[in-house]
Amino acid sequence: MAIDKRAYWVWLQHALGAGSSKQNRILTNYGNLEEFYAAGIKNWRLEGYFTQNELGKLGSYSVSDASALIEYCEKIGQKVLTPDCGDYPEPLRQIHNPPCALYVKGILPDFSSNPAIAVVGTRKATATGVATARSFAYELAKRGAVVVSGGALGIDTAAHKGALQAGGKTVCVLGCGIDYNYLMSNASLRESIALSGAVLSEYPPNTQAVNSNFPIRNRIISGLTLGTLVIEAAGKSGSLITAQCALEQGRDVFAVPAGIYSPVSQGVNSLIKAGAKPVSNAGEILEEYLYRFSDKIDLNDIESNVILTNQPKPEPKAAKMPENCSADAASLYAALTEEPCHISELERKTGIPTPRLLTAVTELELSGCIRSYSGRRYRLPD
Repeated sequence: MAIDKRAYWVWLQHALGAGSSKQNRILTNYGNLEEFYAAGIKNWRLEGYFTQNELGKLGSYSVSDASALIEYCEKIGQKVLTPDCGDYPEPLRQIHNPPCALYVKGILPDFSSNPAIAVVGTRKATATGVATARSFAYELAKRGAVVVSGGALGIDTAAHKGALQAGGKTVCVLGCGIDYNYLMSNASLRESIALSGAVLSEYPPNTQAVNSNFPIRNRIISGLTLGTLVIEAAGKSGSLITAQCALEQGRDVFAVPAGIYSPVSQGVNSLIKAGAKPVSNAGEILEEYLYRFSDKIDLNDIESNVILTNQPKPEPKAAKMPENCSADAASLYAALTEEPCHISELERKTGIPTPRLLTAVTELELSGCIRSYSGRRYRLPD
């Protein structure tokens, strides 16, 4: 039986690890991975650019092992994409170190025909930062853009939620295996993302989230997109790595200006000094790409500019429980009060297990019918 060509890429990624660019030299020297695999370890050693650890993995992990992994992924609902696949994201082919394999849950949009913008920032976002990220992502998605982010707390989470609230598509790029429960509090959010967009990773199943994975992952967030928007970033924020990746890949960088005395403004303001385009609404981003995607981008009636001053916002009207919501969401809404209530107390009140409650929380959040606080506390919106 013929070997699935994807298995050669999975085999190579296992040996080289995420973020390597050595596959470029291999393809230059051998033409394809089948020829390289057949050459064997003696010839691999003669190449002179593999470490001993890489040589060991090239020899100890086989294409058959990689085929078994692909089969396992398909059983658990993950699609494996490699550069040989027609639906491998075209923008990633253009970067210096494209992933040898991507593991995908959901359906990736066609990045060649749909504009995509990365929205990133600090995990320790202020309330203003969260509102800003959600507003930008909402407008970007509403106007035809795919919103890409990393699924972390703070700005990332707000960006994903804003895109979903707009009924648009969002893609979450993880720094661990898709099946690894990274941030249990966002499990239901990732499920919602996969229903209309995709959750993806270059890390295979069972890969844990370790700090070194995330800077490597960031090149994919920027690489998939036309530009990266940074909202709130401290001087050493990981989102600045994403912005740097964007610049190295020839992508645009945008930033929302912030007060000079805020700890989360230093990184953003340094980007603007270095040439990032300051923006105050999604239209100022999308207008850059209207000439390429005039059939997809709609700039009519941009609903709201982000408030960048310290002036108080008008109080929002109280949201009513959405029609046709799930039974769990209805029970949760009925249990909410004007005071923040911990998830464990809501579980006691409703009799609904926490995992289902978190799904109901996301449902109500997308309708603006619940207000979330740190520590898994929730109350009725204002």
